[in-house]
Amino acid sequence: ALLLRNPHLSWTAGYYEAHVRVPGVLDFYGDFRLGGPFTTIGGFNRRLGFATTNNYPVLDQVYALLRDPNDPGAYLFDGGSVPLDHRTVTVDFVSGDTLGQETRSFSFTPLGPVIHESGDTLFVLKSHSLTQFRVGEQWLGMMQAQNLEEWKEAMRIRAKVSSNLTYADADGNILLFWNAAIPVLPHQHGGDTVVVATTSDQVWNRLYPFDELPQLLNPRGGYVQNANDPPYYTNLYEPLDPARYPDNFPDPRLRFRSQNSLELVHTSQTLSLEDMVELKHSMKMILADRVKDDLVAAVRGRDPGGDASEAIELLAAWDNTVGKESRGSTLFEVWAGRYFAVTDTSVQFRDPWSPLDPARTPRGLGDMEGAADAFEWAVEETRNRFGSWDVAWGEVHRLRAGDKDLPVGGCSSGLGCFRVLGYVPDEDGKLKVFRGDGWVLAVEFTDPPRAYSVLAYGNSNREDSPRYYDQAELFADNRMKPVAFTEEDILADLVLRYRPGEERHR
Repeated sequence: ALLLRNPHLSWTAGYYEAHVRVPGVLDFYGDFRLGGPFTTIGGFNRRLGFATTNNYPVLDQVYALLRDPNDPGAYLFDGGSVPLDHRTVTVDFVSGDTLGQETRSFSFTPLGPVIHESGDTLFVLKSHSLTQFRVGEQWLGMMQAQNLEEWKEAMRIRAKVSSNLTYADADGNILLFWNAAIPVLPHQHGGDTVVVATTSDQVWNRLYPFDELPQLLNPRGGYVQNANDPPYYTNLYEPLDPARYPDNFPDPRLRFRSQNSLELVHTSQTLSLEDMVELKHSMKMILADRVKDDLVAAVRGRDPGGDASEAIELLAAWDNTVGKESRGSTLFEVWAGRYFAVTDTSVQFRDPWSPLDPARTPRGLGDMEGAADAFEWAVEETRNRFGSWDVAWGEVHRLRAGDKDLPVGGCSSGLGCFRVLGYVPDEDGKLKVFRGDGWVLAVEFTDPPRAYSVLAYGNSNREDSPRYYDQAELFADNRMKPVAFTEEDILADLVLRYRPGEERHR
């Protein structure tokens, strides 16, 4: 089995790459967060690996409890008066060069903390996540697991209350598990609507069963994938039915980045590890695939002259990618920013997204005149911003840190790139990467495992460190480095050896 991990976060998020080895206890290579080894983790040991993507389930419920009119420190519940639990907390804090202190009082009920009060009502948050303290234990168990059942047993702790988990192992198993400590509601799901509760049977008291959560194990086609969308289209051969799940589960959707992900793996081709690394660096922009033909038709239909005429022919010949040398891509990005900003969402696309054709919609343009207007504006705007409307993507989109100033390919998830990068304007008007693909891992579960990785911003955020953006050139060139996992590979790639109490050896 093969596994790809590809988190998208701010490049100041504090991820670092490490191999944690405690003989007889742990041997795990992955991404960690500064401040603690057992928080949000993806990576692999000798037998299995896993990756996470955010999934945003609704895990909490706010209940309105009626205050006891005869006792302002109590509420009415199950036919009686229940006293509130009042707690006072004092916290020291630093303010400039001085130490300050703040004291606040909080009220609690057996259902959860009081988060707001009105004259006759207490608003209480009931949440499984507020009682969980074993998340480090769960992560450790997942990292130590040697097979699928051991890994799922660690997951059953349910202290990690959300995330999609993609899993692969040396036995050939692949799995997508939509993890959510989501409550079974005895009342209608109302989103942010408050539920008035006067008895215990009006309040949720158990979680949706772990083994019944959405998941897909070893499906036809030999792949699972997730790019932050609900789990129903993990695999196009075996879609999951949203109707099987309660109303507080997410509605189906499949955005452009997910559709790009599916295009890469929904194939009869058998992939090697190196094939997967190459696919990871695909520069295709799905939005262009969906709407460019209509845009070209709309502009040509006006019989434009001058720059607009030349620019639309450039766009027609463009291959819909955002590689460093791509021309037409920057112009299309500026056009898309304008068109979707000024066009009502109800008419942006000719065919809106549909669960009947989830991987090929939305498509077409719903406002052809508006699209042509936006294109004429974009030709001028692109020239004003960047000096030319046919500027190459990499001339504008840059990876900048310290003394490095590199052209880089990749675009936003809204445009439908799989190499996701977010940019902000720099002082000279060019666009500088600040978020997106940062740490990327691809692993094959041979014996021992083979893997490649890249951490674009390096293992240190200190500009005086040799590890500051020391992998930026690899990243910008769409390359990854071999992972040194075995003792022999580590010794062959050794930079520094150090044991506490001993002199350092280079």
